[in-house]
Amino acid sequence: MDKRGNLVITGAAGTIGRASARLLAEQGYQLFLVDRDAEAVNRLASGLPNSVPIAADATDAVCVAEVFRRASAGRLDAAVLAAGVEGPVGAIEDCSDDAFDEVMALNVKSVWLGLKHALRVMKPQHGGSIVALSSISGVMASPMLAPYAASKHAVIGLVRSAAREAAAHDVRVNAVCPAPVDSPMMQRIDVGLAKKFPERFGGQPDASRSVPMQRYATAEEIARAIAFLCSGASSYCTGSTFMVDGGISCR
Repeated sequence: MDKRGNLVITGAAGTIGRASARLLAEQGYQLFLVDRDAEAVNRLASGLPNSVPIAADATDAVCVAEVFRRASAGRLDAAVLAAGVEGPVGAIEDCSDDAFDEVMALNVKSVWLGLKHALRVMKPQHGGSIVALSSISGVMASPMLAPYAASKHAVIGLVRSAAREAAAHDVRVNAVCPAPVDSPMMQRIDVGLAKKFPERFGGQPDASRSVPMQRYATAEEIARAIAFLCSGASSYCTGSTFMVDGGISCR
């Protein structure tokens, strides 16, 4: 296996972040794992080769700048921007302004900062790949999850704009859009939505029957899409919304 360069993952201790870190470590990257949960990110890094844990807030501009300064000591091959939260489940009129602000701060500002500082490194080196985690909710309506949907639509806007700005520098920027993933986040969403739409489950333990493939995704399936977009195998892919959704968007 060829030695690869540096790779930053924000939200590394989350379900998709962890799966991505494990796969990308196997592929030979030097990982800089960023999460505000210091215990979780240290535990993750301890089990992976060539991994540096960094306890930091992905919405803090000073922290993010320092992460990318460290990762630029050597070639920065890729960045995976996976920090995120689902936010409140409920009607728009019942959502507090503070809750909306919290979702937008984590889901959008973390991507904004990650893009900004990754591009400052990658453009001068004329190469690199940035993958931001959006969602099926970034391309479709999500009733009772409006702050989350708004934030994930915003991520796609940032990705597309950055892709156009960076293409001439051979820097690629893409979004991965998962459908429901078997994860604690989806379990929380299912619980919240079941209270609003009891018929959503149709007698099933979750809403997986609403997916054409009749199941939720695994984190490893999302990680494989992320790894593809980080790699040279996706050398002509930029500005894409890469659907990993079991067929939900085929409507």
